[in-house]
Amino acid sequence: MSKSFPSPPDLVECLRRLLDQVPKGRVTTCGELAEALGNKIAATWVGYYSLHHAHDGRCNCHRILRAGGALGGYIEEPIKNKIEKLQAEGVAVRRGTVDLERFGFNSFSSDRPLEKLRAIQKTIRAKIVVRPRRRIPKLVGGVDVSYPMPELGAAAYALVETESGRLVWSTSVRRRVSFPYISTFLSFREIPILLELLDAVRSADRLADVLLVDGGGVLHHRRAGAASHLGVIASLPTVGVTKKLLCGAVDIDGMAPGESRPVLHQEKILGVALRPTSGSRRPIFISPGHRVDLEFSERLVRRLLTGRRLPEPLYWADRISRRKGRKKSARKI
Repeated sequence: MSKSFPSPPDLVECLRRLLDQVPKGRVTTCGELAEALGNKIAATWVGYYSLHHAHDGRCNCHRILRAGGALGGYIEEPIKNKIEKLQAEGVAVRRGTVDLERFGFNSFSSDRPLEKLRAIQKTIRAKIVVRPRRRIPKLVGGVDVSYPMPELGAAAYALVETESGRLVWSTSVRRRVSFPYISTFLSFREIPILLELLDAVRSADRLADVLLVDGGGVLHHRRAGAASHLGVIASLPTVGVTKKLLCGAVDIDGMAPGESRPVLHQEKILGVALRPTSGSRRPIFISPGHRVDLEFSERLVRRLLTGRRLPEPLYWADRISRRKGRKKSARKI
């Protein structure tokens, strides 16, 4: 891994340590645990963890509740098992709810790892260069990551000829991915495997002048999405393309095929929504990653659309990464 991209924190271990702090006879919520991790946006992942983690008799995940004190689910179904464990510890459960005023706990001791990651994103944002680029390259690369299992990533790189849209070369890698999916923190899940992928691409001397990334560029809550983050770390011109709007506002009603509309976030135009084909009513969202501007980013993506919803480099990267996820070794195309 690049020295400029340190290993992300082990959030599972951080969460386990927090949960160990909840005493018998007390409960906490997904939101409180997420706040102790450094950002309440992680509450969805905390809820997922509570139902899918490595569980044994010493685990006290029965003390995790939903907002408002609702019981939520339990990894040891049926839910009566959770109720029995709570009641055995002295927690009163009435109509599927616990009184958080009486039994709630939020006095956690934590180093708040997600706050540290936000600080890294702030540093990355300061290093992003948005600048015009005139020449459309003859070859463009695309990268994407698929997840055949939550902790296994398959990353693929596709090199495409701009004029014809033809795939000329590809490669892929698989590796364990420890950082979970948490909205706005995708970089810390995907960049380690993408850096490994780009090392293989560089070794084969197949690195394109510009890279399309399945992820946000500056169109991101903190203006440092995965495309921008990767561009800064790998020192590459990058363009971010997403299938969903990550942040900002745009009216997409009545968009004609080929039409684009600006996406505003905090009163600034950070990207565009583009309806790529008549067969797709849903737009894609484009923004500069690093060392390109919005005009070039949109112009490049348009050149790489050949009738599919995604531009060719990302179409192939998505397809190859999914294939790599199903097989231990992917064939070159």
